[in-house]
Parts: sequence; structure tokens; C-alpha cells
Amino acid sequence: MKTNYPKGLSKDLLFDWLCRLGDQYQTSFVVSDPDSLNNPLVYVNDPFLRLSGFSREEVLGQNCRFLQGPETLEDSIQSLRKQIASGDSIHTELLNYRKDGTPFWNELVIQPLRDENGILLFYIGLQLDVTNRKQTEAIFVVQQEIYEGIEKGYALSVLLQKICNVAESFFQQDTKSSILLLDSQDRMIVAAAKSLPDIYNQAIQGSKIGLNSGSCGTAAYTKKPVIVTDIETDPLWVDYKDLALSHNLRACWSIPIMTQENKVIGTIATYFNKPNKPRAVDLEFMQRLAPLISLAVKYSNHQEEVLRLAYIDADTGIPNRHYFVNELKDLLNENKTGFVAIIEPSEFAHIVDVYGRVTGDELIKQMCKRIERVFKRSDDIIALFSSPALIIASLLPIAEIERYASLILSSVNDPFLIGDEEMYVTMKIGVTPFKGNKIVCDELIRYADTAISEAKKRAGSALSFFTLDQDEKAKRKLTIINHLSHALQRGEFDVHIQPKIDLNSGEIFSFEALARWNSPELGQVPPDVFIPAAENSGKIRAIEQIILTKVLTWLQKRKREGKFLLPVAVNISTDHFFHPYFVADLRNTVKKFDIPSKYLRIEITESIGLVDFDFAKNIFEQLKLAGFESSVDDFGMGFSSLSYLQQLPVSEIKIDRSFISKIENEGTLAIVRTIVQLAANLNMQSVAEGIETVEQLTILRTIGCNCGQGYYFYKPMTFEQMDIILEKQSH
Repeated sequence: MKTNYPKGLSKDLLFDWLCRLGDQYQTSFVVSDPDSLNNPLVYVNDPFLRLSGFSREEVLGQNCRFLQGPETLEDSIQSLRKQIASGDSIHTELLNYRKDGTPFWNELVIQPLRDENGILLFYIGLQLDVTNRKQTEAIFVVQQEIYEGIEKGYALSVLLQKICNVAESFFQQDTKSSILLLDSQDRMIVAAAKSLPDIYNQAIQGSKIGLNSGSCGTAAYTKKPVIVTDIETDPLWVDYKDLALSHNLRACWSIPIMTQENKVIGTIATYFNKPNKPRAVDLEFMQRLAPLISLAVKYSNHQEEVLRLAYIDADTGIPNRHYFVNELKDLLNENKTGFVAIIEPSEFAHIVDVYGRVTGDELIKQMCKRIERVFKRSDDIIALFSSPALIIASLLPIAEIERYASLILSSVNDPFLIGDEEMYVTMKIGVTPFKGNKIVCDELIRYADTAISEAKKRAGSALSFFTLDQDEKAKRKLTIINHLSHALQRGEFDVHIQPKIDLNSGEIFSFEALARWNSPELGQVPPDVFIPAAENSGKIRAIEQIILTKVLTWLQKRKREGKFLLPVAVNISTDHFFHPYFVADLRNTVKKFDIPSKYLRIEITESIGLVDFDFAKNIFEQLKLAGFESSVDDFGMGFSSLSYLQQLPVSEIKIDRSFISKIENEGTLAIVRTIVQLAANLNMQSVAEGIETVEQLTILRTIGCNCGQGYYFYKPMTFEQMDIILEKQSH
């Protein structure tokens, strides 16, 4: 920012000049003093006081952080602090809070002022309330989400809840929004009100509209906004006051939702935990949401009818196979683990023969309802596969699939009530797990159909998992499992190590140990083939013990020869990690080889916390106490949860090579940048796997990733080859 004061101007005179300048500004203008502790405000103008709602006495001497609140993003705060520390000018947007708790979006410009010697004298800050623009942007975004959701057949309640979420985000903390729709008898039906207590929603459900029937009932009846600033004293709330106050609902503004034909179809309301009077901008915002709700209801009803005709079985009202295939494609695109299952009552044909098709359809409908009670998540799919069978799909960790399938199986333990008779049936279930989107929908359905054929060969209720015994790949897996035992006995497993590199200096700072199997009969077997086979056959722990021994033997040899040591990371499987003596065995092993535990790093996949988080956390803490560092391998490809990752004493996050190979793509780059920032915020080191080109290296350096490994630097190699390279590096 160019200033017109003389170069020799003192700091006091400059401050006086800035105060006069700020007095002329029509927008918020503040000055802070970096020489004082905590960089306090030393000047604020009147527009700033009007913007924030604070008095001058309350803000002078305070750091601007008092404007931040519960919903201010921590990442934004940290980024702002880093930019201030760097001394650069800043232009950003931040969610701030007024004195009364009302949030507002603050477009913030911070400019450092320096003297002719480059010494920082003051920061000046210009602030602008851009809440209106943010509201417009939010409305546009939620409008797009709603239209896309309608096209995909999402439930109207899910779409309307998105609007409630947007409404709540622009008011005070703990604001609660609801959308009520009217049925054919002018009764209010709760369509979206996730933030309100269930008991409150249940009391409102089905109530008639009319005068003196609360804010929403009155707004719907009069077709006009109803603003109740204090529920305790307003006569419109006489019948509902005690209920509302018992849940700390103190004010309620309600806007009617109208069609183009001027017909009321519902209301959108905002509740506050203290008496509250709206500003003009608040009412304008809510009124801009109302037409969006009206359109959503209209188009959702239209789309619902189209979907009903195309995707719903006319006899049972259950989604049909065409619907299932479309939804399964979307599910597979999420590239996660899950399963497809076909379910059929054994007695269906006999029931139809005795009681007729209508009775058979009733049985299927009751079965569907029972299964829906097991699968309650929004992305679970259930449909009619054929006359007697249902088909379902769900995203689940592989380890959870059998438990859920067993829950479905047990759902037929109680009798079905068909007409006046109780009927007991047995159930056959065919299940095929999947991982990612490597198998097409038709193949998954065929696999599940094959599995249920196997289940039908058994008496009573039966569950069968599909196996690819006749597939060449499955045969190869079986062959590998058969050879694993011989390979362990004959010592066919070896170790190659790949260096991890400081991307700025190019120096090696640690290694990753990689298992290798060269079989006399099978040749070089890739790790992604033999490791899953070893896990499935229970031999992975034995292989990993061999890897640990070979790594420690190499470190011991270098130590005896007086050569420097660097840490080596060893991949540990879930079964090995959760073994009851894992940590104890590890301590004893390093002690046996006389190698400090800091030279052995434990690498695990990010899904480890989903198996048993509390147990996993305990093991990580034991490892840390024993001096071992831990690393999360292939980060971004599994089921990581930030809520548990930040609780684990992990020192390293490894970014999966699939992201690095596509890092030139803007979307992928954004993911990698986020992981790098996440690691930095959690005080962890980020390591990029699979670096192969100078372009990838340049991008990683630019976004702040300082560590990596890949063929661009070194391929995996033997210990002997690595000794030669380390000898050169030491000189």
C-alpha cells in the first residue's frame, strides 16, 4: 500500500496520520501495534464499532481475535496467523461475530507498514461485511445441490435439511431452523428440523394451522411473515409456550412458503435461545429461501412421480431392479468396500400356491421393512430383484459384512403376520463383497446370484458368500496360499528397502522395508498378490517377523561396523498389529539385536482405527512409550477419520502414490495440498509416495511437502546396494 508520509516520519507522527486517515474512512479501519504484546488494536474508527457492536473502550488494547467465534474455521485462523507472521499483506474472508453473537462474513485486508529501513511499525486493517454476498453464494450452491439431488431421487427431507443448515449458518450460534409442509388437511408436517429436539417436533407434527397457533401455524394461515421476538410473552404462543420454553426456544420468526398460484404449502422458521428482533437483512435472507423451498417441493413431487413409474414395482411399491442398478453404479463410484446380497424366503413359492400372489407380495413387503430396520443409512440400497427375492447393497468395511448379513438372517426369527395368520419362513442369502469399483454392477449381481444358489442347497436359513473358485485369479490365489507355507519353510522371503528423501536437500533420512518373494515355481510374486493371500491364510505375521529380523540384522551389522544408522519403516498388518503380544515382542526383538527403538518405525494402513479404535489407540500409545514412531501408510485411500487420526500419536502421514501420479490434476492437487496442510497442523510429517518425475517433485515442493520416495530418486534395493549409496552420502 503506497503512503504519502515522509520517509523520516516518526512512529508517533505516523500513528497520528493513520488516525486522521481512519477518521475519513466510511468503512471499517483499524490499526494494531506489532511492537506491543499480542499485537493489540491501538485505533479503531466508528464504522468498525458499528460493524462489530463493541464500544471503543472494549476493543482498544485487544487482539482482533475477539471477533472470532465457534464456527470460525481453525484452518483459516492458522493460515491468517502464518501470513501475519510472514509480514506479507493479506486479503482473506473470515467468519466473525458481533458483540451480540451474530455471525457475519468479514472481507479482511491487512497491510503492514514499514519505515525506510524495512522495520515494521503498524498493521492497518480494512474490514467489510460481505454477508449478503455470502448469503447469495450459499443460496446458489444449495440451489444447485437441491436440483442435483432431485435428479438423483434423494428424499425431499434430505434436500430441505440442506436449506435449514444454510439458514442456521447465518444466524447466532445455536440457532435452529425448521421447514414444515402442509398436508391435504392443512396440518403441519415436519419436513426438516434436525436441530430441534425430537420431542418438540413430535408435538408439532400434525397440528392444525390457524390464528394463535404459534409462529408457523399463524404464518401459514395468514400467508404473512410472523415475527415473534419473545415467545414467553407473545399471545400467538399461548398453547405452545411451555413446550418451547422447556427446550430453551425463546424467539421464532416464520416465513410462509407460497406457490406461484399464491397457495401456502408450508413455512420456514428460525428459532433463537433468547428474545431476538430481526434486522431487515435477516428477513430478506429468509424470504429468499422460501421460493427455493417451493421449487424444491414442486420439482421433487414431479420427479417423485417420474421415478415411481420408472423405478418402483407396481405390485409391492418396492424399488425395482432398474433402480438398484443405477444406485449401485453411484455406490461403486465411491471406491469403497461394501457388499451386494440377494435375499429370498424359501417358502415363497409354496405360500403363493396356497394363498395367491397378493399374499406373496405382502410377505416380500414385510421382509423389506424388517431389512430396512437393519440398514438405516441414506446410502443403503434395497430393491426387488425378482418376484420372490430382494437385493441390497451397502458400503461397509469388509470385517463388518458378515455381522450385518447375520442380522438380516435373524430378522426372520419372528413370524410374519399375513392376513390373520402367523407364518414362519426361512431365508436364503447370497453375499458378494466388493472393494472399490473394479467389478461392474452386472458381475456383482451375478456373483450374489451364484452365492444364493449355494445357500439354497442347505437346509433352513442359510448364508453363503460368493467365492471365485472357478476363476483363474482365484485359482492363482489358492496356488499362492499353498506355496506360502513352503516359502516360509525354505526362507524364500527377502527384503528390499527404498529410501525416503528430503525433497529440498536430496538426502536420505530413512527407509521403507518392502517384502519380496522369489518363488522357484512361481517366479517373482508381486507383494499386492502374496500379501493379501498371506493375510487371508493367517501367515502374514510370520512374514512380517522375517522382515523385522532381516531389517534389524542389517542395522546391527552397520552398528558393529561403526556406520551411522537411519530409521527403517516396516509395514504391519492389522492382524499383527492387534496381536496380544505385538508390542512386547517388538520390544524384545530390538533388545535382542541391541538396536534403539527409534530406528524402527511402524507403518500401518489408515483403516486400522475402524477395526477397534480404542484398542488401536492403546497400542499406539504403548509403541510411543517404548520409543517407536508410527506412520499412516497409503493415506487418502481407505477410511480415514480426522476425528480419530488427530487422537493418535502418529508422527508421519504417507500420501498414496495414486494421488502423486495425478498431481497435475487440479482436484488431485487440492487433495494432496489438504493432506500436507493436515499433517502440518497435526505436527506430523507428510511423505509423498511414488515420485517419478521432476514435475511431481516441483509441485510437491511448492505446496510445502518436504519428504518423499519414489523411482525418481531410488528404486527398492538390497541392503548391500544401499550400503554403497550410504557410504557415498556419508562423504
